[in-house]
Amino acid sequence: MKDFLRHWERFVRPSLFFLAVIFYEELFLKLFCFHRLTLSGLGFTLLFTLPIAMAGGLVCGGLSPRQGRVCLVLGTAVISLWIGSQTVYFSLFKTFLSLFSLTKLGMVAGAFGDMAVWEILMNWFPVLMMAAPVLLSLRLAPKLVAGGPMPPRAHFRWTLYSLGAQLTAVALVMLCGGGVLSLRYLYIHAAAPNLEAQSFGMLTHTRLEVQRVLFGVAPDPEEKNPKVLSEKHPIPWRQRPAADIPAPAPASGPQILDIDFPALIAQEEDEALLDLHQYFAQVEPTEKNAWTGYFAGKNLVWIVAEGFSTLAMDPQRTPTLWALSHQGFRFEHFYTPLWGVSTSDGEYTTTTGLIPKSGVWSYSRSAENYMPFGFGNQFGRLGYRTLAYHNYIYTYYDRDQSFPNMGYDYYALGQGLELEEIWPPSDLEMMEEIVPRFVNEDHFMVYCLTVSGHLNYGYQENAMARRHWSLVEDLPYSERVKGYLACQVELELAVRSLVDQLAAAGKLEDTVIVLSGDHYPYGLTDEEYSELLGHPVDPVFEIYENTLIVWNSQMGKPVDIDKYCSSLDIMPTLANLFGLPYDSRLLAGRDILSDAAGLVIFSNYSFITERGRYDSTMDLFESWDGSLPEEGYLVQALAEVQNRVAYSVGILDHDYYRKVMK
Repeated sequence: MKDFLRHWERFVRPSLFFLAVIFYEELFLKLFCFHRLTLSGLGFTLLFTLPIAMAGGLVCGGLSPRQGRVCLVLGTAVISLWIGSQTVYFSLFKTFLSLFSLTKLGMVAGAFGDMAVWEILMNWFPVLMMAAPVLLSLRLAPKLVAGGPMPPRAHFRWTLYSLGAQLTAVALVMLCGGGVLSLRYLYIHAAAPNLEAQSFGMLTHTRLEVQRVLFGVAPDPEEKNPKVLSEKHPIPWRQRPAADIPAPAPASGPQILDIDFPALIAQEEDEALLDLHQYFAQVEPTEKNAWTGYFAGKNLVWIVAEGFSTLAMDPQRTPTLWALSHQGFRFEHFYTPLWGVSTSDGEYTTTTGLIPKSGVWSYSRSAENYMPFGFGNQFGRLGYRTLAYHNYIYTYYDRDQSFPNMGYDYYALGQGLELEEIWPPSDLEMMEEIVPRFVNEDHFMVYCLTVSGHLNYGYQENAMARRHWSLVEDLPYSERVKGYLACQVELELAVRSLVDQLAAAGKLEDTVIVLSGDHYPYGLTDEEYSELLGHPVDPVFEIYENTLIVWNSQMGKPVDIDKYCSSLDIMPTLANLFGLPYDSRLLAGRDILSDAAGLVIFSNYSFITERGRYDSTMDLFESWDGSLPEEGYLVQALAEVQNRVAYSVGILDHDYYRKVMK
């Protein structure tokens, strides 16, 4: 052994150093972000770290001593910067930074550079812990990279050793079956960044994400047509509209378009497109129902509100939001899951009925595609004036490309919308500015993305918190919780202004107001969120529970909807209510008012159905009645989740709507 080490020390020493550095930083990330460790997570992180460390040793050991030392320090710095930045990013956004986002770094830094600096200062401890290996590499580099270069044959053999270590790690993962979401399934099929980082380490997650970006997401190999969630359920409303509001005659037939899938299958030569055709041909469509066309001919103002939560509403502090949420449709089990690109992915999910692709900006990518179900396009074909507004930078997240592609005339800061330069910008000021632009149109469909509820929520950092501090300062909460509640008062005033202006123009009765959050307020820690709840929050499910407002002044009595649903289901539900043509087979979401089974999908592959909920972090299913699910139920439910993820990605990657509809 000593002879081996002496002969190979040029490779061994830097390899061992990289192994120690990477494993240390991966360990710190797991503890800091997830507050838990598992034996399997530690073991596989170490296994997947070994070939990376050996590759680093090969590079450093294969160069001249001077060059090798520089590479050792630079390699350590790059690794520390990547894992360290992920740690800080997660603490702020509860998701991980993608490599794709680095290509847009100038845009992000220009918008949130000050916030990033502040967050780094606030997270000085993890920054310091991640920087320590870089300082150590500077000190140890002369000792770790010493001696003459190894012969080419040694380079080749060490490369083989590194590849062997990687193949060994993969082979051991392949042996890990068991459970619903096994490590093997997670490694091969799932697109769950948080679970990947927990189970295999950040560097392996990054590699898997690059694979998904380049090659897409594989559908479930065994259950291409899972039937367990295709069962019909009774239509889940408990209170029909008031008797003096006539309901439309029940519609019938499947909610589909005239797409000849057999012909497409027969003619298709591309294997990826053929798989898409075959899958969508067998998807069970939702049926038209008594609510189909209920709002046909009415105007629509659709608001996606930054960081909106049920817990922000109060009958005294936010009376308008409270009233609208307790009238109209009341969705008793509605969730706003958090996806990788937070607001942008939340928008994409809400407005397209598709699950975003991990590793890219899905809304930005969709700008290159044909998006016939975009509501701007849908209502535009009916002769409506279609507008989109955002009280932030016009080009941010490439909305200057994606919003027009969805059929909107788009206005934001720097392009048709001028507001006071404060952070965050005022939702009220935006609403007062924009409503006069459309309220006198014969028919309008308006999409609004708000910002006033954006983090950080501290009194000093947030203009909206300071503006409404007097309304919250006596509440029994910590400063940031008060700041969050104060921010939401600005949204309240904006919605009140919208209602008042519509009423003054005689358009309130003919307008439907829809409001949901883009994501839960992750600017609050779990402990701070628990203050609002009055008990420790469940971070797997409860934290995502939210409110969906669908309201029209003429509805009369509220309509209670007892069904598990999420932001993924909003677009098809509204399309049905407004009688818009769409194909329910080509969406991942489902019309909530149909008899399709309820399904809530989270980014980590946890899910909720009408039978219970599955926690992927614990690989545990809890049924509502305490009973055990029948054999095969969880396997098919997971297959349904995987397929909705995979085929949503397929639609985006292959511009699928253009292939089958244009």
